[in-house]
Amino acid sequence: MSNKEVRNQAWQERQAQLDKEYAEMKARADHMANIRGILFVGVLVLLGLFLTHRSEIGYLIGACAVLVLFIVVAIRHGGLKARARRQVVIREIHEQYMARAKHDFSKLTDNGADLKEEKHPFSGDLDLFGEKSLYHLISVAHTTFGRAALKKWLVYSADEKMDIHLIESRQQAVAELASDLTRLEELEADTKINSKKKAKPRALLAFLSDEAEASVELKKTLWPFMIINTILMWGSLVAALIIGKYAFIAPAVFFVLQILLMALDYKNTQLMFTLVEKFFPEIRSYSNIFSSIEKTDVKSEYLVSLKEVLLSEDKEPEAKGTSSVSTSMQLQKLYRIGLFVQARMQPLLYTILNLAFPYDPLCIHLLEKWKKTAGKGLEKRLELVGEWEALMSFSTLSFIYPDAAFPKFVDSKTPLFRAKEIGHPLIPENRIVRNDFSLEKGCCLITGSNMSGKTTLLRTVGINCILAYTGAVCPAASLELTPMRVGASMRIEDNLGEGVSTFYAELLKIERIVKLAEDSTPLLYLIDEIFRGTNSRDRTDGAWTVLKKLNKPTIIGLMSTHDYELCKMNDSGEVNLSYAHFSEYYDDDGLHFDYKLKEGMSTETNAKYLMKLVGIED
Repeated sequence: MSNKEVRNQAWQERQAQLDKEYAEMKARADHMANIRGILFVGVLVLLGLFLTHRSEIGYLIGACAVLVLFIVVAIRHGGLKARARRQVVIREIHEQYMARAKHDFSKLTDNGADLKEEKHPFSGDLDLFGEKSLYHLISVAHTTFGRAALKKWLVYSADEKMDIHLIESRQQAVAELASDLTRLEELEADTKINSKKKAKPRALLAFLSDEAEASVELKKTLWPFMIINTILMWGSLVAALIIGKYAFIAPAVFFVLQILLMALDYKNTQLMFTLVEKFFPEIRSYSNIFSSIEKTDVKSEYLVSLKEVLLSEDKEPEAKGTSSVSTSMQLQKLYRIGLFVQARMQPLLYTILNLAFPYDPLCIHLLEKWKKTAGKGLEKRLELVGEWEALMSFSTLSFIYPDAAFPKFVDSKTPLFRAKEIGHPLIPENRIVRNDFSLEKGCCLITGSNMSGKTTLLRTVGINCILAYTGAVCPAASLELTPMRVGASMRIEDNLGEGVSTFYAELLKIERIVKLAEDSTPLLYLIDEIFRGTNSRDRTDGAWTVLKKLNKPTIIGLMSTHDYELCKMNDSGEVNLSYAHFSEYYDDDGLHFDYKLKEGMSTETNAKYLMKLVGIED
């Protein structure tokens, strides 16, 4: 049985299991709902009997007993409904995994279009973000930090700071996550349920910032007066109750003074409490996410290191020696503090609580104490949750292409790309055509007719490099490469609003590639139909100039072209060039492409045939 067949069988079994579990859970929830309804009616009946037979106290006792039972059943019913809703989410996630294998993007909601970067060396050329992009295919990130981490790894993985050991440790993490689909789906369900798509928890992080700390100092100036006044108010009230009516003047004065202090303090404390109120709903959600990750058993070096950070605690020097508390527990503490803050957000409760004792200073004290023991490292931990989601996203490729392989890296300053049966990850399994391709020096000029596969080959090489550097598998039997930066000029768009023509837009992209080539860091460049926006003579001369500029031992590249004059300009061997091409064939049914890469230059064209096919030429 092939890996694909094993995967499909496992998916079908998983689908049947999820359907069965949901049906059982729903049946139990419906049964509990019926019991809940019966108990509620029972409470009403017993209360009615008590009201009509007041001498029978047993009816009231019975009503209270049934009410307690009703509350217990209602709590259990609520828990069952929550589990059923979670099961629905897991079923949706499983369907999305199956949709990815078919490249059915209609079931995948987040295409990452908002993450696009203008003027990036390769992002737009390699379809990393947007509709039917790589991000659209693999992303299972639901938190702000997860989306940011996935973008960062896709966009900035190919740079001069690549660490082979780090990449290989990510590979181990991805392999471990991909070995357990059930765990992956349950982890994603926890992040999906407990986060809002594209939410920006900056209020939470602003609260932890120095600016928020500075605002607290303003509040402290009134705290001693509020504490002293509260003591005097209650003390004088007790004394007045003992002494007599004329003694009530003193507590009344302190009472009025307390109201005045509350009014003066309200503006100072409002900013801090507004921040807490704003991020309060997210605290428990992130606590649940952290808890889910902390409970996950992992073995790979990278995942273990992430868990260790979540289970550790950053402390101020004076907090040394206290017991270590996990990140989820720290957030639960903050959530409980938030409950106190929530109470005072109601005007009536605010008045009662702060008149009774210094309630606001107490809340601020608890918040500051939490910040000193846990607040400083929270942003780092949130970013680690993002890394976890990014790793989960890259693991999806192991399910989309079950025969895919992890790339192997060569630690060398000399660039290398050597692949067997490599394909483009955005092409479905049933349509993908794989090729062998190797490039160890210079530039490979790719020729061939229109639509024969030249551009797809360039994108295949580029996008698989990016996947390799992130630690993901690649749709290839094998891939061996060195760390290289990537520069591309493939998708060229003019900008009439800025007065940028297609030709000038391409020049800017070529300029970025040339700048990347200025130092000794290995570089892979991908240029599709260079200078297509100018006349043939300038195109040939310009392309030759670029080839000479990029002719360095630390640089390899692919350039597709229809310009056969360019292919003939290297008779003297001035530039290190190799040649490959795609071809087509004709039969009674028309034009056909095999999309198989062949050595040497092509001399075929199909423009006239295509023009005739659409009725432009007789």
